[in-house]
Amino acid sequence: MRTYLIEPQLMFAGYLQSFLAEAGFDVVAMSHDIDGKDIALHAPAAVFVDVDFFERGGPNALCRIRQATPSAALIAYCNSDDPTYAAACFISGADAVISKHSGTERVMSSLREAALVPA
Repeated sequence: MRTYLIEPQLMFAGYLQSFLAEAGFDVVAMSHDIDGKDIALHAPAAVFVDVDFFERGGPNALCRIRQATPSAALIAYCNSDDPTYAAACFISGADAVISKHSGTERVMSSLREAALVPA
């Protein structure tokens, strides 16, 4: 699945790219911030975004990404286990919200489930 990776902390980008590849995601482009034109240019089937590092909050970032790529599966990766935060992410356009606190197997299964989301 063609995937666009948004990881604000560049030191983790390579790790996430290999992790996503293991789950069946082909990272076609990466960015440290939201660039709607670049996202649209790569026409990804999925956008994987670490939402923890955006000044205006993850849900707001998700709204901007959803506007740039309305048909892609939008996967939010975050530190929060709060169901209220997850609900805000879903309302803002996320198709999946994955907690960084989940074990590796749970994260991997969540990624695979998200890959089945119709784009």
